Amino acid sequence: DSKVETQGKGCDSHLRVTAGMSAPYANAPVSKGIALVTLLASLASISSKHPLSLHLRNPLRALVYQTAFSSASELIVGMFLLFQMRQFERHWGSRRYGSFVALSGALSASLSLSSLSLFSGSSGLPLRLASIPPGPYPLIFASLVQYHFDVPVSFPVSVLGIPLSDKSLNYALALQLLLSSPPSSA
Repeated sequence: DSKVETQGKGCDSHLRVTAGMSAPYANAPVSKGIALVTLLASLASISSKHPLSLHLRNPLRALVYQTAFSSASELIVGMFLLFQMRQFERHWGSRRYGSFVALSGALSASLSLSSLSLFSGSSGLPLRLASIPPGPYPLIFASLVQYHFDVPVSFPVSVLGIPLSDKSLNYALALQLLLSSPPSSA
């Protein structure tokens, strides 16, 4: 139930709804912080000539390369997906979600550095990996796994025989994000 209050008199009265609408990041301070840091770091990275990609020449970048996207299109799609995944913090609580963020980030950084050292040019393996693109991809795709298993389909539809749902847009955007910036081999 929402309250409707009137202010003023006569024709100049304004209606104000006091309940029923909440702020986008209400009860999600970790998600709000991640979104703010990602937005500011991405804007700084996009405007500079030095993206935060991870490579072996500077392994300390493993601490910050997951905070910024390297292009405006990745930023828009990634921020939308991060916004959609804030529901996990509301469901799990900030402490558990913060642990999930820290664990997925630390695991991804260690696996990224390991794969860079394993597939570097001096390893003798036919596959070469020179750098890993920047961005909070580990958090987005780890959250997408949780999204797949924990969020039920609300509106199943079939378009030209292809089964779709309300979750299909998020999967399509995640696929676009995945294909927009693959790891480089040069």
